[in-house]
Amino acid sequence: MIYQDFNSCPLCGAYGQMPYADCTDFTVSRESYILMRCPECGMVYTSNPPKECDTSKYDKLDLKLKLGDSPAGLIHKLYYYIRLRMLSRKAHIVESQSYRTGGSLLNYGAKTGYFSHKMERRGWKVTSIEKYHEERLFSLEMFHHRMFDVPEMDRLHPETFDVITLWHVFEHCYDPNGLLDKFYKLLRPTGILIMACPNIRSTDAMHYGPYWAAYDVPRHLWHFNTTSLSELAHKHGFTLMHRERMPFDCFYISILSEKHKRHKMAFLRGILYGFHCWLVSLAHPDSSSSMVYVFRKRQ
Repeated sequence: MIYQDFNSCPLCGAYGQMPYADCTDFTVSRESYILMRCPECGMVYTSNPPKECDTSKYDKLDLKLKLGDSPAGLIHKLYYYIRLRMLSRKAHIVESQSYRTGGSLLNYGAKTGYFSHKMERRGWKVTSIEKYHEERLFSLEMFHHRMFDVPEMDRLHPETFDVITLWHVFEHCYDPNGLLDKFYKLLRPTGILIMACPNIRSTDAMHYGPYWAAYDVPRHLWHFNTTSLSELAHKHGFTLMHRERMPFDCFYISILSEKHKRHKMAFLRGILYGFHCWLVSLAHPDSSSSMVYVFRKRQ
């Protein structure tokens, strides 16, 4: 396997990165990856990830789960339930933060198209970008919604969209700087960029350490907190206007983390600790397992 090395910090460009954690790919390969932390700005990232052309070998999630069928197993059933429950919440975030109930939306990393379909039914004109053929085919057959491959995004006209969304996608992207520049050009002057990402300063991340499931190496390349993500976005012309917790992620992540630690009764232990994290996040939203960030263009 050929690996790609990120030698300098993507946020500030500094060299001399320091080890942050030693994590294992518990999902597919059992390979180990060192997370590095920039001593200048604090950005954390996965060192020596696979090259982008090889990522499909590390993305072998249950196909039925990815494609929306009712999955087997308590953990996957919980994931499926949470994903469906969050569709309405995501739609509310889009409409409340954009101050509109319709418009032009780009859903980047649209997966199987459930959110795109949800927004189309609410009257939005939706363009979806998804790199995997199976997901694009599923969306076309299930929702009659055509998605585009990633290279086709370069054909989109500047200042086309009122809203751009990435739901747990940005941490997977190999060129975050280039992607943010593209989003800035594609958004209208009053447009907003919405991103949901795992939060490495969350209660569960601090508790589980290298077993925290949301590190998800090597699929997750970047490991953000509010400060690092807002500073990266600011570098590309965006201002953080709003942030809020994703309330249910702590349960799913805690269950998987307990499973990674091979604890007995991992499901029950994860539910109990997830409930603890959920309670803490009520008083301290920035401690949530995952966060939603809303950015606006600076003119």
